[in-house]
Amino acid sequence: MITFNRFSQLPANEIVTLWNKGFEGYFTNAALNLDRFLARTVSEGLSLEHSLAMMVDGEPAGFVMNGFRTVNGLKTAWNGGTGIAPSHRGKGYGKLLMAQNIQLYREQNVNLALLEAIKQNEAAIKLYQGAGYQTTGELVCSIQEDALDPELLLPSFPQRFVIRHAKPRDARTLSFYNRDAAWQTGWQSLKDGDCCILSDGEERVGYALYKRNYSEDGFLNSIILYQCEAAPGRADSGKILKALLKEVYGPLEMPYQRMTLNIRHTHAELLELLDRLGFKPYIEQVHMSLRL
Repeated sequence: MITFNRFSQLPANEIVTLWNKGFEGYFTNAALNLDRFLARTVSEGLSLEHSLAMMVDGEPAGFVMNGFRTVNGLKTAWNGGTGIAPSHRGKGYGKLLMAQNIQLYREQNVNLALLEAIKQNEAAIKLYQGAGYQTTGELVCSIQEDALDPELLLPSFPQRFVIRHAKPRDARTLSFYNRDAAWQTGWQSLKDGDCCILSDGEERVGYALYKRNYSEDGFLNSIILYQCEAAPGRADSGKILKALLKEVYGPLEMPYQRMTLNIRHTHAELLELLDRLGFKPYIEQVHMSLRL
């Protein structure tokens, strides 16, 4: 017998066990301990009340984690993780789980459903397509672990440019803020992140969203870039992006982990600059959506 429970009905340790089983043998290591699972749930706005656990004869077999936001006036749902336990794969349970999850979306009056899937995960992409999702774009995650060559970011920006540090939520007031960015890169997912805004006189012409991660003893471990945008139509957009990257990833001479998360594949100018700086892709994903 197949039944569905909400995550809020299960003990936290059982949820984490199901999460880790669901991602066994995955393309990347997605395993989490309880502390990291709860931190992710909070930071990315995931809902335990509206996330599903599939039970087969009383045994946890699969799950979908969901988050909800209003974006561009639409109630938007994000699939923040789908997994099937190894012993239940290949039996059609994924299709049943997705159908139940979309029914949950309809009950919550969702207008738009979003998710990301690793490009090589053809089985998952086929599953989502069967549920009605369509691919709307591609996303790139990249990494660089050496010191950066400052010459590649010089001249960083004309003297008239000024960088101001702000909160991630402040980026939403910019007319060119990317509201269609992947869920994890939106300002709402960066409650403990950073933002820098570049101005040319009175005009704001660029911004970056990023996060610095520190070790327990206070040393910088990594910097993750989530968004980096220049105002459209600027002839000096390359200089704007250089200025933002110099600010985000400094001090440039220090070798530590510098990363990007889900940069859209069509952001060619930024990706070319990152490539020259030595960033290498480590995950490529497809961005998928479903109108309800």
